[in-house]
Amino acid sequence: MMGSVGSRRFICVLLSILSLVCLSSGFTPVDNYLIDCGSLTNTTVGNRVFVADNSASNFLSTPKNTFANASISVTSGDDSPLYQTARIFDGTSKYTFLINQPGRHWIRLYFYPFVSGSYNMSNASFGVSTLNYAFLSNFSVKASVVKEFSVNVTSKNLVITITPSGNSFAFLNALEVVSVPDELITDDGETFNPVGSFKGLSWQALETVHRVNMGGPTVSFENDTLGRTWVPDQSFLIQDNLAINVSNIAAVRYVAGWATQDSAPNAVYGTATRMNSDNNPSSNFNVTWEFNVQPGFQYLVRFHFCDIVSRNLNDLYFNVYIDSWLVAGVDPSSIANILAVAFYMDFVTAAMVSNKLRVSIGPTNTISGAYPNAILNGLEIMKMNNSLGSLSGTAPAVANSSSKKNVGVIVGLSIGALILAVVAGIFIMFCRKRRRLARQGHSKTWMPFSISGGNSHTMGSKYSNGTATSLVLPGDPEENSTNMIGELSPQINNFSHNDDSVSAAQFEASSVDGLSGVSMSRVFSQLVKSEGR
Repeated sequence: MMGSVGSRRFICVLLSILSLVCLSSGFTPVDNYLIDCGSLTNTTVGNRVFVADNSASNFLSTPKNTFANASISVTSGDDSPLYQTARIFDGTSKYTFLINQPGRHWIRLYFYPFVSGSYNMSNASFGVSTLNYAFLSNFSVKASVVKEFSVNVTSKNLVITITPSGNSFAFLNALEVVSVPDELITDDGETFNPVGSFKGLSWQALETVHRVNMGGPTVSFENDTLGRTWVPDQSFLIQDNLAINVSNIAAVRYVAGWATQDSAPNAVYGTATRMNSDNNPSSNFNVTWEFNVQPGFQYLVRFHFCDIVSRNLNDLYFNVYIDSWLVAGVDPSSIANILAVAFYMDFVTAAMVSNKLRVSIGPTNTISGAYPNAILNGLEIMKMNNSLGSLSGTAPAVANSSSKKNVGVIVGLSIGALILAVVAGIFIMFCRKRRRLARQGHSKTWMPFSISGGNSHTMGSKYSNGTATSLVLPGDPEENSTNMIGELSPQINNFSHNDDSVSAAQFEASSVDGLSGVSMSRVFSQLVKSEGR
């Protein structure tokens, strides 16, 4: 009997250990392309291996292979080995990756400019795009930076195009294309200006602009199941004396239906910045952070919460603000009726007018007897693509070939309508002249004009008193003569509204012999010139 009890206990302990191992291992991406650009050997960064550039050559189409290698260490940090080499792109180049599992993917681009031979990478200017989205345009970089994007890939291949601007060049130190859990970005978020909901987030291309660990240190990609880096919040605080850092990582609980370790790691949910309201129950202020953003774009703002400060349920109630808008009243105890449950809230801004975005937390005055306190554990600010599919500037992400065809049709129809209007105007002018001269009893002589070298003819007229001439030209403009207009123009220019003494002899039929193929536009230009005197 004792043995069976011991066996059951052993099995329970074993299952608990296995559960912890599975939980800590996190998400395993189906697509996991890591390339150390310009490197001749594989590079290990943390627990990930970036393959040598030549091993990834089958992914790349480029007009020229140019590798750059820094002679000295160019930066410091966990990912510094990736900045020792780079690939140079002198022309438009494309990486093509086979997508084994459709869905959202990270696209991370590593940049660090250094000088290699005639290439000063600080002077590079270029764009980066996919088939549907423009990530960067006229991009230049002066210091190390990782540009992180995520897109929902539904096709079998993901093509990343790198395009130098003008006569410049492009470069890249490292590249990642990695699957993302589908549940990381849900389809909807709350709006506050106006109040409502935003549908379609899962189809948005996103650029991570800020990812911040409130109240704690930097969390490197090695300690994040999705390879993300979280930076401390101190540099974003407007009045740091109003805030206190707290930490209780062991208290964090992940409950089904709410946040997971893929949402944010324990090191984020287990630290927080809170109001410095100790020993002052009448405290009434907000803790505020300010971030740089690009005007003209909407942003997905994700707040991460975990009540690691309360000793009892229902002790903590507070408000959350974006700029001057109250976006939520937060009651952490209502999430799962237990303390320290990790969760997050998503809000979508209107298109930004300012280049600054502020987020604030502060006490609520709607709950009687609530002690003034507020916390924030983590924050992510992600730029959303605009209506043109761009995350950089206002240029369209892709020139659509069908739209080009439509433009061509519209232009063609417009030119055709203009030609018809011109011809109709000439015909009406001719008819008026004819009627007027007929009433005056003047004689007239008709002669045929051959148009565009064809057999169909229309009539040109000459009058002993009046203005010549009126043409209908339905022929092929490509067959027009470029020489006959020179012979015709002096004759036409001799006629004027103000000169009634012009005789028919000034414009004899012999003067227009062989006018087959005369360009309508050239004849009309001479008519206009004559009429405009």
